[in-house]
This record gives sequence, C-alpha cells and structure tokens, in this order.
Amino acid sequence: MTGEVWLGDVARAARALGTRSPEDYARIAALLGMGGTPAGPPGPGEEDLAPDEPGWQAPARHEDPGRPPAEDPDPSVFGRRDQPAEHGTVTVLVPGDEIHRPHHRWGTPSLPRPRGRGEAAPRPPHLPLLAPRSTAALLTMVLSRITPEGELDVDRATEELAHARPLTAIPRLPLATLRYGVQILADTSRAMEPFARDVDDVIGHVRALAGVAGTQVLRFADVPTRGAGERARATWRRPYRPPRPGARVLILSDLGAGGPALNPWRATEQEWRSTIGAIRRRGCDPVALVPLPERYWPRWARTLLPLVAWDRGTTVGKALGARH
Repeated sequence: MTGEVWLGDVARAARALGTRSPEDYARIAALLGMGGTPAGPPGPGEEDLAPDEPGWQAPARHEDPGRPPAEDPDPSVFGRRDQPAEHGTVTVLVPGDEIHRPHHRWGTPSLPRPRGRGEAAPRPPHLPLLAPRSTAALLTMVLSRITPEGELDVDRATEELAHARPLTAIPRLPLATLRYGVQILADTSRAMEPFARDVDDVIGHVRALAGVAGTQVLRFADVPTRGAGERARATWRRPYRPPRPGARVLILSDLGAGGPALNPWRATEQEWRSTIGAIRRRGCDPVALVPLPERYWPRWARTLLPLVAWDRGTTVGKALGARH
C-alpha cells in the first residue's frame, strides 16, 4: 500500500463498516498498513471482498465457552490508557475530564484579605534611624560627661614623685559617666511628626542607660522657650527650666529647618540662641540629634551647639568628632 495512512482513515473505515470492538479496530488498522497483522487468516468469502467495497463485514468473533477469557491484546494498541503507544500503533484518546492533573501551586502568596470598614490598618514594623547595634554606644558617648574619677593614674603619680613634688590630690584617669543625669527636649511640632516613633525609641534607650530617675523628658513645640512640659500640651503653663548643673541636655529636633515652607510657627534663630544660652548659663552642655541631612542644617546652628546626624550612617567616631 502506498502513501500515508492516518488515524482518520481508520475512523472512516470503522464508521463505514459499523465496527465497535477493539479487535476490529486493530484489524482495520493492520489492513491499512498502520502496523501489526490481521488477527487471523481470512474467512470464507473474505478474499473476494475488499474492505473498501460495499457489503464487506468484519468476521464474527467465536469464543470457546470452556476456554478462559483471553488477555487484553497488545497494551499499546487499544483499550489501555496507562501506557504510551509504540511507534506505528493506534491508541484510544482519553477524555479530558478523566486525565489526572497535578495540583497547581502559585509562585507567590496570595494578597491578604481586605480589612473591613471598622478594622484598623496593621502597624508597619519600625526601622529606627540609628543602627540598633551601635545605638547604646553612640548615646553613651554623646551624653556622658568626662570626669577625673577613674582609676589611679599611675604614670602621672610616678612622674610627680620622681620630681620630689608632693601629691596635693590623687591623680586619676578620666572617666565617662552619666551620673549627672540627662534632660531630653523632644520636639513635637508638625515637622517632627514623621519621627515620633524614633523619638520614643531614643527616649527608651536613654532611660536604659542613665536610669529612669536620672532621665527627665520634656516635650515642646518648635522651640522650648514657648513652653515645655512632661505631659500633654495643655499642661505647658510653666516656662522652660534647664536641669541642674552638670546634666547633659539632649535636643531631639530639626531646629526649625524642616516642615512646610510657609510654616508661621517656625522657630527663629534668636529663639534658639536664647534657649541654648540659658542652658549654658546653668552649667549644662547641650547636644542635638537632627533627623535631616547636614546640607539642610541652619548655618547658625553649626556654631551654636554640637549637632549629630540622626541617621543610620552615623557612627560613634562621627558623633565623637561632632561633639568636640
């Protein structure tokens, strides 16, 4: 037989002959040259009729009642759906609803369920401005006061005695201490609203270092001379008072450099000079943490008091240089 034979040829032949059984399908496929051989020798009268001629019928199938049922034919031909067909054979198409499909998994998690009208939005995690690993060391260096209360300075004592000079006082090594206390001035103006959680974070660290009794927290808006207090703004009836002598004053503010451009309540240079002057006359040293890049700092503030950049890039070395 010449030419190519397709599965459609077998289907058309089977339809014309009224074929129903898998054996007849296999015999038709073999007769059309699609592999295999006819199931048996042709019966009487089959030589005279070709499959394409009208009147041809597939031979009847006779089975022996006493013989056990025959096994399935070649598993790659008809009726078997669990094995692929070999080359040159015909398989029965499996309906789509009978094919087992693996469970599909999405590559990314699904979006969270939308919250209801009365539900509050989840609070995002807080990323502090200062590096968590160096915050304690940085604040200790910035807020501590250097006093000659350390261990005995053996080198200086030996030098004095070698020159036959009397020791009028015991020479000691310098020691950084926080025992004089810390006063925190926290700015609550509109410009500092984005840094409210960072302000609370610094207050918590200072209390852990200097102690709750040694830390005083006063809140103000724009500048302390307009009023400051430990509680709500409605209680700021008393004017600002610097702490006792020797305490360190930590100012958490942008010093009027941030916020809206047309802010009518922006603090002026004169107001801040008056505040810093009162702190120094009390015998205290001020230092400011500014949550803005250095290029936005006021020029007058650079010479008024030590400024430390409130940023992840600030190290202990940079803060030490800004303090001195």
